[in-house]
Amino acid sequence: MDQLFRLKNTVVDYLSPLAKRRRTIGPTPATPTRDNDAPLFSNSDPQGARQQAAIFGKIRDKYETSPDIQNSRKRGRFEFEDEGSGISPNDSVSQFSSSEQEYDNDEDVGIKIEEADLNEIEDDLGQEEDEIEEEDLDAAAQAKVQEYLERQAELESRREDIERVKAAGDWHADELFLFERLTMRSFEELVPYNWMIDFPTLPDIIFTDDPENTFINYNCSSSGRGVKALQELLKLGSRVREKVAAGREPEQLIEREIKRYIDYTEKDGGFHRTRFIPVISVVKARPGQEIDSITKAITAEMTFLAEKHRESLGFSADKDFELDANKNAPPLLYGMIVARTMVVFVTLDSANPNASLRHILHFDFTVKKMDVWNGFAISIMAICARNYTMGIKDELEIDDDPISDPDI
Repeated sequence: MDQLFRLKNTVVDYLSPLAKRRRTIGPTPATPTRDNDAPLFSNSDPQGARQQAAIFGKIRDKYETSPDIQNSRKRGRFEFEDEGSGISPNDSVSQFSSSEQEYDNDEDVGIKIEEADLNEIEDDLGQEEDEIEEEDLDAAAQAKVQEYLERQAELESRREDIERVKAAGDWHADELFLFERLTMRSFEELVPYNWMIDFPTLPDIIFTDDPENTFINYNCSSSGRGVKALQELLKLGSRVREKVAAGREPEQLIEREIKRYIDYTEKDGGFHRTRFIPVISVVKARPGQEIDSITKAITAEMTFLAEKHRESLGFSADKDFELDANKNAPPLLYGMIVARTMVVFVTLDSANPNASLRHILHFDFTVKKMDVWNGFAISIMAICARNYTMGIKDELEIDDDPISDPDI
């Protein structure tokens, strides 16, 4: 009977939560041993066997977990015992190694598959980049084609303007030449090829090695002076807009820069120290001055110069005049009217006393994209005036007392 109570206490202690905490927290106490000769249960006592079974039944009912509420994720001890380890005593170490090798091989295969996937993704990305690059190239090519077509249409329109002026039949030859140069600027050769380094943003078409086709050139002065003078004209537009943005009048700035360039052309032509009658005039409008008043001012100045040219060449002021083939014909006069941000080009045929001003073209310095070509327009007209005086400079007298221009 004592053995039964001892067994009961042992089982209860083993299943008790307190006993579990003792087993997990502290060191495990040594398992009590029994005498090998003493039997655990007395098989000769039937009553003791019945009592033992009753006790175990109560213990099982009290402490075992119900199958209905058992955690399905946990496996019982008997399941492990039934399954066993799956390894027989005849299994060798090489068989374990083979399993590990298969696992390693699976890992290698997985890595290779991942690398293949990455390579495929990289190939796809590379293909997409190539497609995008091709699309960009196609778009750029299409833009170039469109730009070319627009430029060709603009060129055709300008040629039509020139033909229309020629068909009028009442233009002076030098007027036609000026109008054609102004209309075709940016479409034909203008400046020396060695100036390309100083004007890297200009289109290649305006540069030439042929001196015959170089209209804006240099003669008596250095190439550097010509470059600097032209550069000042090409950046005049930005300076004008700065003036306007600051609330200041831009006319004086425009007039001063135009006269500076004209002074350069006279020095470059080699006649700045001679007595000559100008063939170009610049008139600046006063603030608030009406257009009619400005027109009268430029007309009066250019008419006065025309009379001086006719007198110097021996032409009378008769109404029915005839040009003498043995004399130089009075020149075409050039005029620039500066009004706000606008510059208006006009001409007057000094050989005809009855001639009136002809409007050629006008330019606006507030248009940013036209800065370069507005500067070229001023240069072209100034060069036209220079070329006439250069042609007669051998007939001019040396000026012993030249008067300096305070605006230059």
